[in-house]
Amino acid sequence: MKLIAPLPAFRLCTFLLASASAANWVFADQRVTATTPTEWLNAMDNAFRSLDYDGVFEYSIASHSQIRIEQQRGDRTVSVTADVARDITVASFRIVHMVIDGVEHERIAHRGDPRREILRTGAQVSYIVPQDDESFALQGDLPTGPYPRLFMRSEDLSQNYRFRISGRQLLIGRPSVCLEVQPLDDNRFGYLLWLDEETGLLLRSELRDPNGRYLESVKFVSLKVGEAVMENALRPDMPAVAVRPPEQFSEVPAAPRVRVNWAIGWVPEGFRIADASTHDRTKDGTKRGVHVMFSDGLATFSVFVEPAPRSAAGGVFSRRGATVLLSHDLTGERGDYLVTVVGEVPPQTAQRIAESVYREQ
Repeated sequence: MKLIAPLPAFRLCTFLLASASAANWVFADQRVTATTPTEWLNAMDNAFRSLDYDGVFEYSIASHSQIRIEQQRGDRTVSVTADVARDITVASFRIVHMVIDGVEHERIAHRGDPRREILRTGAQVSYIVPQDDESFALQGDLPTGPYPRLFMRSEDLSQNYRFRISGRQLLIGRPSVCLEVQPLDDNRFGYLLWLDEETGLLLRSELRDPNGRYLESVKFVSLKVGEAVMENALRPDMPAVAVRPPEQFSEVPAAPRVRVNWAIGWVPEGFRIADASTHDRTKDGTKRGVHVMFSDGLATFSVFVEPAPRSAAGGVFSRRGATVLLSHDLTGERGDYLVTVVGEVPPQTAQRIAESVYREQ
C-alpha cells in the first residue's frame, strides 16, 4: 500500500472536533428507542451531531500494579496475585455543542495548562491559544487525541468488531446501557461504551487489552443537555489571545503535495488512510519525511518515516495507556531512515507495521 495513495477515506476526527457533516435528526423530548447494538451506535452518532449539550470530560490512563498475598496453610504456602489499576487523569476539557438554525456550533476548551480553545461553526474551525503558544498555533493539523471514537461511523465497524449489550449502570446520575465492543482479531483493542439511555450520548468509553485489562478511559464528569445549554457558553473566555485564521475542515484528506517513494507492506485488515502529509527535513529539501494516519473507524495509528538523526539510539519502545510508540531503523543504499509507529494498536502489531515499510525503486 503506497503511503501517498489518495484513497477515498474520511479525515480522522479528533476529540477536538465532531464530524463536519451534520445530521438533521433531533431528539426533542423523546427517549431513544434503540434496542440492538447497531441501533445504539447510530443513536450515539446522531446524538453528538444533533443534540445541544454542555459537559466536562476527562481523559485518564491506567497505572497497573500487582499485589501478591501469601498465606501459610499448614505445610502449604498459598499465593494470590491481583492486578490493580488506578486512574491517572491526563487532561480535562469542556465541550459545548449546539445546533442553531440547522448549523452546528461547538467550543472545546482545555481546562488546564496550556490554555487553548477550538471553535467550530459548521465546517469552519478556529484556534484560540495564548500569545506565547506559537508551536500549537502554527501546526498544520490538529493533534490526535483520545476521543475520535465518539464520532466514529458505525457502518463498517462490524467487519472488524463484534458488539453486544452487556448491562446497565448509573453514571453521573444518568441511566446508561453498556455496549461491549470485541475485536475480531489480535490487531485491535476492545472497548466498553456506556451510552445515555435518554439521549444516546456516550458517557464513558474504556479501552481494554486482549486480556481484558483496562488501559484508558474518556468519561463525562458533568453534563447538561437540551434547554439547559445556554448559547453564551459558546463564547471563548480567554482574554488577550492569538486567534489563528479560520480553516475549512474536510473529511477527505488531501494527497501529499510532493511524491515520496515509500510504501507500507502490511497494515491490519480494515485500516484505511485517514490523512497524509510530507515535510522537509533538510535545508536543501533533498530528504523528506512522510506522515500517514490510518483508521478503521474506531482505532487509529500513525506511521512516520524521516531521515535518521546522527545520534540514532536504535529501536525505541514505550507505552502509555493504550498508546504505543515504536521506532525501527531502516538502512539502505539511499541513506538511513527512522520509521516510527504511534497509535492504539498492540505492540506486536506496531512492530509488524514498522518492519514492513520499504522504499520503492
